[in-house]
Amino acid sequence: MTHSLESTHPIDTPSVLQVRSLNVSFPVGRRRLVAVEDVSFELAQGESLGLVGESGCGKTTVARCVVGLQRPDAGEVSIDGAVVALARSRAERRAVQLVFQDPFSSLNPRMSIGAMLNELLVSHDLAHGARAEQRCRELLSLVGLPADALARYPGSFSGGQRQRIAIARALAVEPRVIVADEPVSALDVSVQATILELFADLRDRLGISLVMISHNLAAVRHVCDRVAVMYLGKLVEVGVTSDVFSDPRHPYTRTLLNAVPHVRRDPPPHRVRLEGEPPSPLSRPTGCSFHPRCPRAEARCTLEEPELLDVDDLRGREAACHFRDEPMAATLTLPTTEPRRFNGS
Repeated sequence: MTHSLESTHPIDTPSVLQVRSLNVSFPVGRRRLVAVEDVSFELAQGESLGLVGESGCGKTTVARCVVGLQRPDAGEVSIDGAVVALARSRAERRAVQLVFQDPFSSLNPRMSIGAMLNELLVSHDLAHGARAEQRCRELLSLVGLPADALARYPGSFSGGQRQRIAIARALAVEPRVIVADEPVSALDVSVQATILELFADLRDRLGISLVMISHNLAAVRHVCDRVAVMYLGKLVEVGVTSDVFSDPRHPYTRTLLNAVPHVRRDPPPHRVRLEGEPPSPLSRPTGCSFHPRCPRAEARCTLEEPELLDVDDLRGREAACHFRDEPMAATLTLPTTEPRRFNGS
């Protein structure tokens, strides 16, 4: 069922996850490498957000902060309005679960699937004995695997099946939010669509919120209600996925979309290619960090750093560009599969 685009913005329902002014840096010799700078976003119950950008832009660092694997220098993560402590409680750890990128290394090869799931249920005091065994069967059913998989070990499964097991493991503790870090990049193309469909189905059936870290823009379009674009540690554009993809308001977003391969003889008109490498976080350009690679840059861009602000006449859209109110030509054709929509309930 398709819902109106207006229902996809988190202001329609209370936020289950809030990230405020997140800053993360790492020591490099005598200097500090700023990996994430002033990143903020919200996620409503049952909503999905795609976090996209080039490798090294800070996406995974944000994900690690959200799940509690990385301590930020500043900023806070809140669940249902309550700020999460640096040393998370058991309930806070349960609330946000991570699905890792590599299904081959994220599972213990010496534990059967049943033992793995049962250990989680018992340690979190969610089920014991016969009830725990029944719950393990329910978890496998949720991810489309047969009950006899409980007695087998990770080595006997394919990559796609292992990722389903990893998702079942995340679901075992009944989380409010799942953070999926490039969940299909290590899988064969033929398997990727089934895993993406599983995420969308679980969100619809269970009401779980999803943060998906991905460089696969077609996957983000299919699964995510909103998209947040990162460049050099900062958010540069946020909005409803279909709106951002059809009418990008930051030049970096536009060049990312243009980079998607097209199976056609002639390139689309007004196609702009992204040239050069991102600057080092240790020596950021003055003004707008994107200006050395930006085809739209002017003298102002080299001096003034743009803020992430609302775009005129576009509800729920923000962009960090001095020219954010100027429409750009749409140049991308993505798969026509209708994206899943968040209904705000």
